[in-house]
Amino acid sequence: MYSFYLIFVFTNFWYTTSCKSNRTKERFDGMRKFFSYCIMVIVLIGFGYWLANSSILENTKLGDTISLIADKASSAKIVVIEESLSDHSQEASTSVEVSSTSDDATEKDKLNNEVVEKRVLELLNDLRKEVGVPQLTSNDQLKKAANKRAIETEESFSHTRPDGKATFTVLEEPDSEYSYQLAGENLAMGTYYLDENGMSEWLFDGLKNSPGHYENMVNKDFEEVGIGVHYDGENLYIVQLFGTPL
Repeated sequence: MYSFYLIFVFTNFWYTTSCKSNRTKERFDGMRKFFSYCIMVIVLIGFGYWLANSSILENTKLGDTISLIADKASSAKIVVIEESLSDHSQEASTSVEVSSTSDDATEKDKLNNEVVEKRVLELLNDLRKEVGVPQLTSNDQLKKAANKRAIETEESFSHTRPDGKATFTVLEEPDSEYSYQLAGENLAMGTYYLDENGMSEWLFDGLKNSPGHYENMVNKDFEEVGIGVHYDGENLYIVQLFGTPL
């Protein structure tokens, strides 16, 4: 840092003593200001880097604030698993992973699954209304199956179930049995930092912006849906399980 300061002083001295006429002086004054600004920026960047990597602010309010800002600063990412189709009737599965942070964080232990479920269903039917396809009705059996799948995605974020079985075998189990002619599944997960409505909208937008998920959500042939929600203490999992009964 001292070397930068000496360069700054030397630069000022050199340009001051080099001025010969008013016109030349004005030109050199402009150059002096420009170079002085550049050097000041370099010094500030160097000082900031040194400050960030030193322990001088450790356990201070300013240091804690800088650490908090660094921890919060992250960009969203979306990872899409390719759409899969099955030979069993007509079935479609898509999944998306979203990570987000926000200063509007809520306490993690106060997540209300019903609020998330309700908001996702509202967004889903709003989208279908926009494109002119029939609204979906919530189905209890699909909801039970979707909640099972939401829990399973914590262990395996995939359209293959943790036991290796196909996705839609969940609709064959006694407590979530659903006879269908058409079925589809969308999966989404994200780090829980927003409130319930915020996370619902963020994850829904991630699904909406992916062609495979969007196709499921606006499929005019689907009549019913179950929304599954699971929170593991860090990540929020949402499952949309679509169906058309026999």
